[in-house]
Amino acid sequence: MGFPHKIELREKSFVTPGILAKAGCLVSIITDADVMEQSYLPLMAAQAINAGMDPLDAFKAVTINPAKMLGLEDRIGSVEEGKDADFLITSGDPIGDFARDVIERVFINGVEYSR
Repeated sequence: MGFPHKIELREKSFVTPGILAKAGCLVSIITDADVMEQSYLPLMAAQAINAGMDPLDAFKAVTINPAKMLGLEDRIGSVEEGKDADFLITSGDPIGDFARDVIERVFINGVEYSR
């Protein structure tokens, strides 16, 4: 998703997240914020899925896994009673159906917001 201008990106591959997840590693998929906007996060997860990552592992890689890595899984990363509740309800797969995906409802801190 960009020119490998940094040394850590020279051998970058979207195959890697799936390989690591299958090996039992805790994997997070991120954007390089400021260089690549966070709005591209679903696209990064979709690229990993297209390269062989299990879709559930990719979903965890943008939700609960980063929360675990930051030690915040008791507050964020999954929908459970007592956790902060920011989430979307969509009419399609929020990772794989970009072109067709329609946001139906938005909740921030458990409160529904209209568009």
